Amino acid sequence: MNDYQLLQKLDRALHMLRRSGIYKRTGTTLSDADIMVLFCVGFCDKGDTIKLSDIAKILRVTLPAVTHKVNDLVTKGYIIKEPSKKDLRVTHIRLTTQGRDFVEMTHQTYYTPLQKLVRHLGEQDTRTFIRLLDKISQMGKVS
Repeated sequence: MNDYQLLQKLDRALHMLRRSGIYKRTGTTLSDADIMVLFCVGFCDKGDTIKLSDIAKILRVTLPAVTHKVNDLVTKGYIIKEPSKKDLRVTHIRLTTQGRDFVEMTHQTYYTPLQKLVRHLGEQDTRTFIRLLDKISQMGKVS
């Protein structure tokens, strides 16, 4: 297979992946980014609250991006921001009752398409796929 054929094959595979809709979620007015933040807060292993910087680190995004999303979710009633009693520069985030209810009702159906993909690929291929996607993400924007 020459270089051009390899590039064509990669292009078709990426196109088919986009068209498969395997990673596209429906059934909510919240964006995938909103849901990722809610799940991060809901399933964090740091107790009831988490810091903005922890969310940014876990999701591998910038602090301003997390701050913007969290502010939107505060406005929508899913999250509460609380200043730290020890250090006023630190803000703790926790779910409201509405946020907790949303996470509990949504998390199973949200991951259903991905569960199907894992079953289809198997654990080893899924781990390889994740490793490759992470490697691509680390490369940055291709221009």
